Amino acid sequence: MNNILNGFILSVLLILSGCQDSGYSDFKGNALLLQDDRNSWVVVNYWANWCRSCREEISELNALHAASSGIQVWGVDFDGSTDQNELAGKVEKMAIAFPVLSQESVAALELKPPPILPSFYILDNKGKLRKRLIGSRTHAELEAAVAEL
Repeated sequence: MNNILNGFILSVLLILSGCQDSGYSDFKGNALLLQDDRNSWVVVNYWANWCRSCREEISELNALHAASSGIQVWGVDFDGSTDQNELAGKVEKMAIAFPVLSQESVAALELKPPPILPSFYILDNKGKLRKRLIGSRTHAELEAAVAEL
């Protein structure tokens, strides 16, 4: 009986330890992990649909997110749209293929809105801010910035 109870407790602890990194979600409610099987860095990109540079670099960010470089990209709507349909429309119009954070997740990351756009925050797999970049960046430039850390 003790072996069964010990096995149950161990199973619960393993499940709970695997869930400790799921405090973030995209605006659709999908859980996001700071570290997953392929990625151990997160580049958070603040964007707005009225920002020309932001719109122009989306394809670079989509490619970075899809690459096997150990980096995932999360987006934040600078304007803070709270209506899910409005935000979904912006994401579709801009052809964003990476997750866009919910407002709760943005608050949990404790990142202050940037003074200008586009802006990037590079986080390690613990959620610690390691670097902030202002201005447009390419896929290669973002990979280089992470490699320096």
